[in-house]
Amino acid sequence: MITKITLENFFSFRHPTTIELNPDINILLGINGSGKSNFLKAIRLLYESIIGNGLEKVFLKEWSGFNAVANFHVEEQDHIKLSFEFDKSALQTISQQEGFQFHCNPIYELSLYKAGATGYYLSERLYSANVNPGQKDFIYMDMKNGRGVISTREEGSIKFQQYPQENKQIHFKQTEPVLRQISDPDRFYPLFTLKKALEELSSYYSFDTTLNSPIRQPSGYGTESKLLPDGQNLVTLLNNTKNHQAFHYDKIEEAIKKINPFFKGINFAFLGSKSYLVLREEHLAQTVSIEHISDGTLRYLLLLSILFNPKRGSLVCIDEPETGLHPDMINTVADAIKQASRKTQMIIATHSPLLLNSFDLDDVLIFEKNVYNETEVKSKSSDEFDGWIDDFLVGQAWLQGLIGGKRW
Repeated sequence: MITKITLENFFSFRHPTTIELNPDINILLGINGSGKSNFLKAIRLLYESIIGNGLEKVFLKEWSGFNAVANFHVEEQDHIKLSFEFDKSALQTISQQEGFQFHCNPIYELSLYKAGATGYYLSERLYSANVNPGQKDFIYMDMKNGRGVISTREEGSIKFQQYPQENKQIHFKQTEPVLRQISDPDRFYPLFTLKKALEELSSYYSFDTTLNSPIRQPSGYGTESKLLPDGQNLVTLLNNTKNHQAFHYDKIEEAIKKINPFFKGINFAFLGSKSYLVLREEHLAQTVSIEHISDGTLRYLLLLSILFNPKRGSLVCIDEPETGLHPDMINTVADAIKQASRKTQMIIATHSPLLLNSFDLDDVLIFEKNVYNETEVKSKSSDEFDGWIDDFLVGQAWLQGLIGGKRW
């Protein structure tokens, strides 16, 4: 879905840094503080700005605004810039042949400029870079502070419309991207195609599985087709998967049996509008309710509900999926990631050598800090090592300091 991301002045990314992504598996590797989470924040910002709760909420209220996010001295520069290049073929697949057909990979740029003590204004572009020398890029949108041009479809042809329009009540909120605010799929054809594709993005950073967490409480009715970022719809999602995606539900139960030989199945109980999840195990007179499922098993179940869900989305990010898991579970999770990557672009941040051992060196992106405390991202190929690196599993090579991403 996303072929490359370029970040500038965004948290630990200072100078323009381009990260090229594989269409299937991308494993982010590096020490704590190397920039992996900041890279995932860029993807989250894209989603929240266009589809989620809005740029203002995450940028100002959650991240504390410009000075907390920007990585530069004010006297040097005044903007944060994020650029995302999308695979044109993937966009067409996601839109199910109904969306705009981009002839080149579209690039969406979002820049934030400081305004006052805590404020900001936006610059936003959607364009396709022209590969022919001497020819200009094709612009679908070029907006700054709510003003600019957008390509629109009128009477079967593409025209460029200036905004805001005179004598018309079409105005865009200046603290949110225009791409978020467009709603007419016929008029804003290219923009709406990209916006539709971004609905297919899912990110998972941490799950609260403590005793009184919402995940362990009775679940209300829901229509979500994939796991929510906080996992609170786990019970509803699993029940829907059982009823409508039996093949994939069976895979979830098979994966649990791999790590628990006494596991017999998952049951769902209902009381009023609430549903409950319980596990059936051999030689136990009572079922094990979700309140008493072990922390590791619950985390494992959350991951399985993502990876074996055919409606998980076209891009899934997971931060440290190994957290709280027994090593036996990690191998199964790695296999599930591989299966999911056949149809979904996967971005996984990890510190687990065991998880790494299941993947190839070409799958890995290595995050390190340079002498100026700025994030740099590198990739390695077995060709760089004259073939001898093939004698090591990736996790082994990492632990021995052969590929970077370590302190020593």
